[in-house]
Amino acid sequence: MTYCIDTSSLISAWQERYPIENFPAFWVKMEALIVAGRLVAPVDVLHEIKKRSDELHVWLKAQRSMFRELEDAVQIEAARVLAQFPRLVGERKLRTSADPFVIALARVEGLQLVTDEKPTGNLSRPNIPDVCTELNMTAINVLDLIRREKWVVG
Repeated sequence: MTYCIDTSSLISAWQERYPIENFPAFWVKMEALIVAGRLVAPVDVLHEIKKRSDELHVWLKAQRSMFRELEDAVQIEAARVLAQFPRLVGERKLRTSADPFVIALARVEGLQLVTDEKPTGNLSRPNIPDVCTELNMTAINVLDLIRREKWVVG
């Protein structure tokens, strides 16, 4: 299984759920997934993280192989996603421009999408899980990834 992870998952893992100073083994396992080519994200995720966490950005820059440039097929799919769900990227606080590219990369490459966003239940203001449901995609969170990978951290 290869995973496509969004900004919210990385930020919440780094800052709230699995801080590196308390859970270094978690980040070793994340790095192993990246090295194996099994954890990816569009490059826009790296750009968003730079705005929100200097320390995480430094760690992720060292994992450069994780980040995918936006191939034509991903850009075309992202445009389709935005045409169907224009409010996916909005003016609300913490709304991110990488979301359509995360969804598009997962769709184009058949990847398991990982997000810590919660569904809004409202397609006029959707989060990634809402869009995934409408597109018949599954979205899991970081804890689901840990369980699927059968990691023991701590």
